[in-house]
Amino acid sequence: MATVYLIFALVIAVIAVIFALQNTITVTISFLAWKVTGSLSLVLLITLAIGAVIGLLVLAPSTIKNTLAVSGNRKRIGALEKELDEHKARVAELQKPKPFTPPSEPVAPAVPASAPPKPVVPSSDSPKPVLPPSEPPQPK
Repeated sequence: MATVYLIFALVIAVIAVIFALQNTITVTISFLAWKVTGSLSLVLLITLAIGAVIGLLVLAPSTIKNTLAVSGNRKRIGALEKELDEHKARVAELQKPKPFTPPSEPVAPAVPASAPPKPVVPSSDSPKPVLPPSEPPQPK
């Protein structure tokens, strides 16, 4: 791209030289109390240069503002990328499978040390009831 700009600048320079050689008439420029005499080509090229400088001065504030905005955005992007990497690392850590640890054997609930249940005395007419086992049932 730099080569294209260089070629463009050389073409403009050649055109300016040709213009200066063809317009050698002497002219007088009056501005307020000043009077300047010079060749027409020199006066026109100086006027062109002054116009370019004024144009650059008009564009300078927006260019500086855009440059500062780009710089701030690059810093913000860097901070956000760092934060994203931290979140990705945290997600990867949370998604790792945990090693299997077998559950410890549950302890049987304590049976109160109260008096044992009273046995049912069968009557002579009824069949003999089945008594519950003396040991408490074990949880599964």
